[in-house]
Amino acid sequence: MAGTPRGLDPARLRRLRELILGAQPNPGSGLPLDQLAALAEESAELGRVTIDYRAAEDLGFPMVVLHGASDEPEPPLDLSPREVQVARSIAEGLSNKEIAVKLGISLLTVKDHVHRILEKTGLPNRAAVAAAIRG
Repeated sequence: MAGTPRGLDPARLRRLRELILGAQPNPGSGLPLDQLAALAEESAELGRVTIDYRAAEDLGFPMVVLHGASDEPEPPLDLSPREVQVARSIAEGLSNKEIAVKLGISLLTVKDHVHRILEKTGLPNRAAVAAAIRG
């Protein structure tokens, strides 16, 4: 392991490893729910945890990814993930054409997303969207 994630002391890391090893799939009966519940409880304050048990076939152990809290706060808007990407791009000052290139989508699709963002949020314009995302 390259380093210890923030907030994860060695004792806690050992506990997570034990829980992950204990939560291995059992042939015919699936994953032990008590171990998964303990793992979820132990890792709750660390953020999301992704465990890829299929990687064990190649690696000899499951691949575990701890998703720490994002440095970028979620906008307080009821938007789809793609609309959030577009809104953040607007907040960066990108034009519709630049957003299309950045996200690999058509200009018309960007315009549709911008329209839906304005509709969903009730904001009057792109500047208001940018302020809401930054705020």
